[in-house]
Amino acid sequence: MRSPVGASLLAKAADQTSQISNLPALPQSPYNRALFPEGTPLVADKRYSCIGLYNPKSPENVGSVMRAAGCYGVASVFYTGKRYERAADFVTDTKRVHYDIPLIGIDDLKKILPLNCVPVAVELVEGARPLPEYTHPDRALYIFGPEDGSLDKEIRDWCEDVVYIPTTGCMNLAATVNVVLYDRMAKGLNTRSGPKFR
Repeated sequence: MRSPVGASLLAKAADQTSQISNLPALPQSPYNRALFPEGTPLVADKRYSCIGLYNPKSPENVGSVMRAAGCYGVASVFYTGKRYERAADFVTDTKRVHYDIPLIGIDDLKKILPLNCVPVAVELVEGARPLPEYTHPDRALYIFGPEDGSLDKEIRDWCEDVVYIPTTGCMNLAATVNVVLYDRMAKGLNTRSGPKFR
């Protein structure tokens, strides 16, 4: 026999489900339309950012990126390549952020784009947009190349945006990640959809 409390909870859940299904559909990123048809309702309108590291050079690089990710509330960090192994010692992740934020090794950054997330390459190349003038996406996957190299053209072409940090010299990977994430935080609600997102 079903308990009155259980029946009440089921009725409440059914009512909330019908309210969710009546929400207006939000526009979708073209990158997700293959998996989620146009008009698929979103679960929430929350801003977030993820980091993609293209063949990072060393555990020190990744540890410093993880520390930045913890400081700026990054949802997850992905990496490709063979040079960094997940079991390596996080000597520069002194806050031990890798216990709180997923660090996931994959073979292709294009396979992990979250729903409605915009891929943004961070690279000093011709045609890139200066970071101070950039309006960040509500949901972004920022992709960074290795400290001793550059992002492949294939990755840059796949990204919706390419941005660069205008400096007189080059910065290391961790410094670049920190500047991009700080710029996003400093601009506050000034993302593409404005106050609709939280």
